[in-house]
Amino acid sequence: MGILAEIKEKLDDWELDLFRRSCFGHFLDLEPEWLEGGKTGKRNTFAGQLVHFLLLRRMRTSKKKEMWFLVEGKPARFSLTEFAMVTGLHCSAIPKISTEQSLRLKNRLRDLYFEGRSQIKQDDLVRGFQSMFNEGEGSGKKEKRKKKKAAKRGQEREDRVKVALVYFLEGVLLSADAKKNIFDFYLSMVDDLAMFNAYPWGSEVYDLTFDSLSSKNLVAKYKERLAKPQEKQVPGVKETYTLLGFPFSFQVSC
Repeated sequence: MGILAEIKEKLDDWELDLFRRSCFGHFLDLEPEWLEGGKTGKRNTFAGQLVHFLLLRRMRTSKKKEMWFLVEGKPARFSLTEFAMVTGLHCSAIPKISTEQSLRLKNRLRDLYFEGRSQIKQDDLVRGFQSMFNEGEGSGKKEKRKKKKAAKRGQEREDRVKVALVYFLEGVLLSADAKKNIFDFYLSMVDDLAMFNAYPWGSEVYDLTFDSLSSKNLVAKYKERLAKPQEKQVPGVKETYTLLGFPFSFQVSC
């Protein structure tokens, strides 16, 4: 099951409504297979071959943070403008978090649902999110007491939405490596929903997507492979690579 499908399945109507009113809420209107078809068991609409085709046709330009391609003799551009149109995310300048704002942020969610770990991997984020729906699972006595107090205050349902937002951000929009630590600052920021929703996540996601796409110098690699003597080329072996960020936006915009 994909992340979006799991969020839709686990959150109740009230929680889904709160998620819908967030900066990522409009993604709920998409069918899960549109974003992560391979994880849903259905045909994936992300076409890796198309992305590879486009990257092989990248043009050299002096433009920073833009990519240009020559397709059927016509130029095509991928920039923050196209990314914003496709994703609907806020794409203004990334602000510096002030000292005052940093002091307001706390590690409540990390302490309560992730046992106060200083390092949280995406796998931990998955288990932490899922355990929020399984009463008493994966917590010590101290954490259980805190969860009961949160439940009495009605905080637990809001917490589920907050962790779901970070889960969606890390797993879908950033396509983070499951073996690497997540940026736990996100768990602190999401505890202030107003700050989290106002943050220009589009710019953050675009930067990672652009840098990942730009790092694949496929034309040079292709020429290098052609220059190899035939006997040194291993038949049937295909080169693969991983794209971070939200490359689905790149496919749609081009």
